[in-house]
Amino acid sequence: MKARAMVLLEPGRLEPREFDLVEPGPDQVLVKLAVTSVCASDPKIFQGHSPFSFYPIIMGHELAGRVEAIGAEAAACYGLEAGDRITIEPSIPCYHCRWCRSEFNYHKCRPLRAYGVTLTCDQPPYLLGGYAEYMYLLPGSLVYKLAPETPFLAASLSSVIGNGVRWVKNLGQVTYGQSLAISGVGSQGLAALMAARQFGAGPIAVLGLGRDQARFDLAREYGADFTVNIETEDPLEAVPDLLGGPPDVVIETSGAPSAIRTAVDLVRPLGRVAAIGLSGGRETPLVFDALVAKGVTIACDHAQAGNYPDAMRIINSGRYAVEKINNVHYALEDLPRAFEETAHPPAGFIKGAVVFN
Repeated sequence: MKARAMVLLEPGRLEPREFDLVEPGPDQVLVKLAVTSVCASDPKIFQGHSPFSFYPIIMGHELAGRVEAIGAEAAACYGLEAGDRITIEPSIPCYHCRWCRSEFNYHKCRPLRAYGVTLTCDQPPYLLGGYAEYMYLLPGSLVYKLAPETPFLAASLSSVIGNGVRWVKNLGQVTYGQSLAISGVGSQGLAALMAARQFGAGPIAVLGLGRDQARFDLAREYGADFTVNIETEDPLEAVPDLLGGPPDVVIETSGAPSAIRTAVDLVRPLGRVAAIGLSGGRETPLVFDALVAKGVTIACDHAQAGNYPDAMRIINSGRYAVEKINNVHYALEDLPRAFEETAHPPAGFIKGAVVFN
C-alpha cells in the first residue's frame, strides 16, 4: 500500500510523490490524515523565506486524523487504539534539556523537531508531515483525543487555538473582566478572541481592514463586542470610545509596523501589548521615552507549548464553531494554489485547509 504526499524538494519546487506504507514500529503510530490546515507560515517555508528551511520535506503541521495502526509500546504510552480520532502537537520535546523540563517553553528545544517544519522525508519513516495521506508519529509526540462530535476541520486548528491561548494567557496575562483590543482578524486574532472569551475577558474590540468583512462576521459570532475598520475609523479614538477607556491589553497579530506602533499607543498606562505578528524583516521604530513614561510591557513569542490542554477544552466544548475558520478547502494536489491564496487571500478567504477523502 502506498501513500500520496506533496514533497518540497527545494524552495519553490513542490512535487507529488508516493511512499510505501509499513507497519509502525513498537513505539510509533500510523495516522490516516483527515484535514491539514494551511498555516500562514507555510508559503514562507515553501519559498525558502523561513529560518526553518529543510529539504526534502513534507510540510504541514496543523493536522487531525484517525489512528490507522499503532505499536504496542505506543498504545500503552498514549492510551490509544486504532480508530481513535486525534490531533497532534507539532513540536516533539526531547524531555531532557532545560526548556523541555519547563511547562511552557519546550518549543525552544534545539535542534527543534517539529512535524512538517524540520523533519525531512529522506529517511525512514519518511511520512512526517501533514501534506500526505498518512503520517507516522515518533516517540515522545504529544497527542490529544477528540470529543466524538468535534469536526476534523476544527481539530486541525488545535495549534492555532493553542496560539490564541498563549497570546491571551501567557503573553497578555489577561484576567477576568479586563478590556482587550485584538489587532488583526485572521486565524490568530480569532483564536485569541475565543481564548479571551473563555477566560472571561471583556469588553473586546477587534481591529481589521475593509476587506475583512467575513472575518468580522465570524468575530462577532465568536463573541467580539465591537469590530473596528481601521481604514475608516481611527482606532486611537474609536477603541477607547467603545471600551470606555484605553484597553488593559492589546494583542497585535498582523505584524504590520504601523499596527505595532498603534498597539503601543492604544494600550492604557501600565498595560500590556502581546506582539506576535511577523513583520517579514521590516523594522518598527518605537520611541522608548514614551514607553518608559507610560510603563508599557511588550511581550513576544511564538508556538503553543503547554497551551494545548486549554485549546482542546475550547475545541472539544463545541461552544464555538471553530471549523468555520477553515472556510476554503483544497485537494492535496491543489497545494500550490492553497499557498498562493494563503499568501494573497481572495475576497472572503479566512483560512484554507487540505481535506482528504
